Amino acid sequence: MNSISLHRGGFYWAMVLLLMEISCSNSRQGSMLQGDTTDNEIMNSLPARRLLTYWNDFNFDGRVLVVNSNHAEQKLVDFIILFPTVPDTVVRVAIHNMLKKAAAEPKTFTYFLDRYSHYLYSPNSPMRNEGYYELVLIYLAGDETLSDEQRSHYTTLLEHVRKNQVRTVAADFEFLAKDGKYRRMHAGTKRYKMLVFYDPTCTHCAAVMQDLAQTPVVINCIENGFLDVVSVSLHPDRGSWMGYQKRIPDSWINGWDEQGQVINNGLYNIRAYPSIFLLDEKNRVLLKDAPLDITLRYLVNLANEGN
Repeated sequence: MNSISLHRGGFYWAMVLLLMEISCSNSRQGSMLQGDTTDNEIMNSLPARRLLTYWNDFNFDGRVLVVNSNHAEQKLVDFIILFPTVPDTVVRVAIHNMLKKAAAEPKTFTYFLDRYSHYLYSPNSPMRNEGYYELVLIYLAGDETLSDEQRSHYTTLLEHVRKNQVRTVAADFEFLAKDGKYRRMHAGTKRYKMLVFYDPTCTHCAAVMQDLAQTPVVINCIENGFLDVVSVSLHPDRGSWMGYQKRIPDSWINGWDEQGQVINNGLYNIRAYPSIFLLDEKNRVLLKDAPLDITLRYLVNLANEGN
């Protein structure tokens, strides 16, 4: 099934991306409801009540799901779209309550777990958000109705997802730069850093890297001393990296993970290339492997705030 066909046209999809962007730019979800607001006030707010009661009228019967899976999938997409309107505490309760209802029907439970993974964790999903998927995994890792093997699987996956989370300091590592010198990823004094992990044999990487190299906001931020772009090849072959260097702008810091630290030591949860992180001057993660358009819009907002 082509999941994009479920969405209601270009405007609807644009709103999906906008809301997911808001979730990134608000220091995780629902920050507008925080501050001096009490937990009770948050949970009783209109956005929270809307999310917490969202599945009340849904029939989780597996037989119904087989007949009308498109409706179920679209309902889940619309559910996810509401996440940025409330804090994570509300999202967690809403997801866990929904999964408890779905768990009564094994086929329904399996179906929704697959769709959560597809939309929130797949590297090809424009809605991917590991912060939200973490809340799904928290439930699964603690679900005593699952087998020990299943819980162990979700616990391991949860550990991967929690690497280099938003607001934490990104893992440092050494790489060989194109000038033949070794550098630390944490090095640099610019206000922001775009860390790009890539594979020189990846055709999709080539397209994305070209887009990045030609994007005005990236060019302007580099020229104005606002941003460093650090691109690091994770391919084990040095020759592949050397042959690819002519495609990397001279204004970028281009390097190769000679020791294979990122992959072999599991420093980052790399699931597809390219994988892009946006960091601040203290190497704290602002965006973690977000879709390129969201990353660029976030960068535009940072640049505007800096002027």
